[in-house]
Amino acid sequence: MPAASHTRADREIAYRAMHFAAELLLAAGAGAVIDAPYGHAEDRAELRSMSAGRYKMIECRVSPETATARLRARGIPDPSRPDLTEERAARLNREHPYTGEGLLLDTDQLSVDECLARIDAYLS
Repeated sequence: MPAASHTRADREIAYRAMHFAAELLLAAGAGAVIDAPYGHAEDRAELRSMSAGRYKMIECRVSPETATARLRARGIPDPSRPDLTEERAARLNREHPYTGEGLLLDTDQLSVDECLARIDAYLS
């Protein structure tokens, strides 16, 4: 959302918009990929509800050190997440509630090609 404050309320609106778009695609017989952290249980519950269980979760794990290094490489502030500082990225990383519902990829250990191969196998 352009010029958003990146508050929880802003993110709730963004999740609702993504879920609505995915619902329309699913109703039309297509698939959808939603790229979001899903760090709040209520967002994951809404995803389960709107997809009627027809979803596959892919979670990417990374160390706090790698997360902050990747943020620095993109540039601080990150234009798409101006509220994201190195400290906040590390804290969010440490506190992220992984669900264990689907495929978990350790992106510190796996290459991009290995991650993509595992995703392809998981989705097949």
